[in-house]
Amino acid sequence: MADSDSVYSPQIERHLEGVLTDADDVGLPLVREVLQESHDGWYGQLVVSVYDSLSDRRDPETASPVAAAIELLRGYVRLRSRLLVTITDKHGHSLTLDPASALLAGDYLYTTAFSSLRSVPDTALNSCFERMTTVLETITEAFARTYTSAGSTAYDQSRFIDETAGSLGGGAAVLGATIAGLDEPDRRHFERLGRGLSTAREINRVLDTDPDAAMVVPPTRDEPELRMHAERRRDDAEQALDALSETADLSRLRAFAEATAPRRD
Repeated sequence: MADSDSVYSPQIERHLEGVLTDADDVGLPLVREVLQESHDGWYGQLVVSVYDSLSDRRDPETASPVAAAIELLRGYVRLRSRLLVTITDKHGHSLTLDPASALLAGDYLYTTAFSSLRSVPDTALNSCFERMTTVLETITEAFARTYTSAGSTAYDQSRFIDETAGSLGGGAAVLGATIAGLDEPDRRHFERLGRGLSTAREINRVLDTDPDAAMVVPPTRDEPELRMHAERRRDDAEQALDALSETADLSRLRAFAEATAPRRD
């Protein structure tokens, strides 16, 4: 997808830079910090990759605000997770934050993420809002189970990653399919694709991180279980691609999947 990235990246960056400039103007440096931590823009790339695979027009001005929206929501989720780790202090970390500043920055990211959808065509606008809302509700419920005293005793990291990174990935893929005009039945395959890729990719990231280093998600981990779960989710993604490839040429999307969420040896 290198050629697609070269078309879309400037538009996505322009949208995000406008958000950063406004945040700087109102004194919210955490917004810039958290967005720059997610420098790869993978979720935005996923929106663009799906849209690019399905749309005959391939209009960057259609996909880029939606790609920016999911990256802003990703920043919101990351900041909320850091804040919850700070407040609960149940795991070793160095992610201390001022709660008031983190709440204000998180609210800004959340609001701006949804505002970025205003340029979506009317035919897709409601579906995009509903998808973003569903993603956020799923992640919020995962946080509640993980960080409350009642939920933490039954903490399951595989499930947590499914419902946080996996939900973001599933949402990103569905958003890309929605603005490309894809019907609901096939959107479910894209949700499975995005969830599988994102979960496998996040697990790879967790396994590649020093267990003693500060992490946004709690660092407790069962490596064999996580490896098996990543394989299951990668299988899900491949099966979704196979089903979708029966009606569309998704070779470039498959290449994106293999490059960004490869199987581990």
